[in-house]
Amino acid sequence: MNLKAFLSNLPLFQGLPDDELKALSEIAVDRPVKAGEMIFSDGDRAAGLNIVSAGRVKIFKLSPNGKEQILHIMGPGEPFAEVPVFQGGNYPANAQAIETGRVLFIPRDELLKIIRKNPALALDMLAVLSKRLREFAATIENLSLRGVPERLSAYLLHLSDLAG
Repeated sequence: MNLKAFLSNLPLFQGLPDDELKALSEIAVDRPVKAGEMIFSDGDRAAGLNIVSAGRVKIFKLSPNGKEQILHIMGPGEPFAEVPVFQGGNYPANAQAIETGRVLFIPRDELLKIIRKNPALALDMLAVLSKRLREFAATIENLSLRGVPERLSAYLLHLSDLAG
């Protein structure tokens, strides 16, 4: 895979100059993942940004009794674990490949250097985080304020919007 071309097509990196895209592609690691493979676990030390390059990845939490709550399903081109890039610390959830695919990893320290040179990249990342925050707010509203029929109809409308 041509990493520079892949990165240049992602909304997150579209504003980067060519030399920065080249630098990013040189530090990025595109690795294969198998269906069911854990990419990271809740509480693991966060080392960088991940982007699905092929396949799908689920982001989820586990309750103490083992019940799984899926937070996101990420597809090709979608970044995940953005918060620890800025905040540092540990991953706040689990990430697991749903199907065989590939995940691009960009080390945190190297990405922060590029962000310092290109502050617009930080704004693009904030836009991604804001979108996720809106999605979480909608999920909380659905779970706490709507009954089953309303949740089902809202979900079907959401699927319809995604399908175009």
